[in-house]
Amino acid sequence: MNCVLRRAEAGDIPGIFALYEKRIAWMEEKGLHQWNATDYLTVYPRSYFRAQAAQGRLYAAENRENGEILGAVVLLSEDDRWADRAGEPAYYVHNLVTQAAAPGVGGWMLGELETLARKDGKTALRLDCAVDNAALNDYYASHGYREAGCCADGAYRGVRREKRV
Repeated sequence: MNCVLRRAEAGDIPGIFALYEKRIAWMEEKGLHQWNATDYLTVYPRSYFRAQAAQGRLYAAENRENGEILGAVVLLSEDDRWADRAGEPAYYVHNLVTQAAAPGVGGWMLGELETLARKDGKTALRLDCAVDNAALNDYYASHGYREAGCCADGAYRGVRREKRV
């Protein structure tokens, strides 16, 4: 894949936010009920992504050839959904989005995040996804993310997943 994963900057926010809008529209088209059914862009408005970028936690997957942003992710060092594992050196993947028209970018991003985690002395990469999204759970399992419990946040019910790095 001819991409680079880099820290996002303030100027990237419009393009990154557009990825979320497009992915939500894609979910509607496909009849999936995830971000489109949870008021995602109200919970995670542009200001959230600006703040994550300012704190160095928002990353962009950029096409090296044309500079197009093909994906984005927030990478945290702690996560309340994993309070039972607090203190373990891990990164937590949030808000992972890719362009629907760019197959393979999500898996590539996960690989890059795993490399970054190892480089930074982390022992695991952790994430969660909706318990009722079988396709997404299968996707993460196919990339080596094993089930590691459940989590809840309001109406959201998730499967915690972890990959040792």
